[in-house]
This record gives sequence, C-alpha cells and structure tokens, in this order.
Amino acid sequence: MTIAALEAFHVVGGALALWAVLLAALGVMRQDFPPKGLEKVVIGISVLLVIGAIGTATAFTPGKEPKSPEKSGVSAAPGTGSNNGQATPGEGNTKTPAGQATAQTLALSADPSGALKFNKTALSAKAGNVRIVLSNPAPVPHNISIEGPGGIKKEGPTVSKGGNSQVQATLKPGSYTFYCAVPGHRQAGMQGTLTVK
Repeated sequence: MTIAALEAFHVVGGALALWAVLLAALGVMRQDFPPKGLEKVVIGISVLLVIGAIGTATAFTPGKEPKSPEKSGVSAAPGTGSNNGQATPGEGNTKTPAGQATAQTLALSADPSGALKFNKTALSAKAGNVRIVLSNPAPVPHNISIEGPGGIKKEGPTVSKGGNSQVQATLKPGSYTFYCAVPGHRQAGMQGTLTVK
C-alpha cells in the first residue's frame, strides 16, 4: 500500500469511525433519532463511508499495485536493466532469466518494522555469477543495489511490501557494498559489505 493510499484509508476510516460514534450518541440521547425524512440520508452517508473505507483498504493492496518498478533516477547500461528478469511486487522470486541459472543466490531481508536496515550487514560469496535477492516485508519501498571494484554498479527494482528486488553481477574477488538506493535509505545506514573470495 502506498503512502498516499494509506493516508486515504486513514481519512475515510477515521470519518467512518467518527460518524459511527456520532450516530450512537445521537441514538442514545434522542428517542426520535433519526428525524422523519432523514432516515435515508443517514443510511446513505453510512453506506458511502463503509464503501469508501472498504474500497481504499482493498484497492491498494500490494497485489494490486503496478508491476513496474518505481523510477529511481538511475539509468542502467544495456543488458543490465534494473528490471531485467527481476521480480516485481506481488510476483515473488520464481523467474530466472536464461543463462543465469548457475548464479549463487544470497538472501537478504529488509527490517519488517520499517526501520532503514537490512537483516544482515555482511554477506560472502565465491567469485563468479552472484545474485542478491532482497525480500521486502516492510511498509516502506526498498531495493537492492551493489557497487564495487571494476566499476560494478547495479541497481535492482524498487519494490513495496511483499515484493522481491534482486541484482546480479559477475564478481571478482574483493570487497563490494550492497545497499538500498531509495533516496535517503543508504545514508540512514541501509548498507552492508559483500566479501567475494
């Protein structure tokens, strides 16, 4: 659920809750509530608020969001596209592009509470084809990116809650940095070291 959708849900849900409290209070305090001729108005407002709350809650679930990654401002070289066979929100990590089946896969997760950190700050792999897969259980969008020796700099797609972001590269022995390239996340400490031997 995007932040705008979450805010819409909170506004409509809050209005529904206030309406319910108002109706209950008026019903207890006044025997003749609702006044004659206004019954349909009260019912109509109640139905609209209920439909609005349900609609904003279900219309923006992670499986309903667009499948394309968000624009991050970083362009990739041909053949290294940020969504080159990568998982997108609601899709899971089930597709492996041709020729990449032998990659070492390293699993990583974002903090489920929304804190700007990974569950690991150090990873290790053997030299060769390496794939890092980030699962995002957080209510904040994240991605996985890598940079290091030899001009390596690749960025996976940005995904919302329930999505998987992945990045893949052929790595030589050395020390690489993996991080979240969403603006401000790396600066807040969402990074770690990948040691390749």
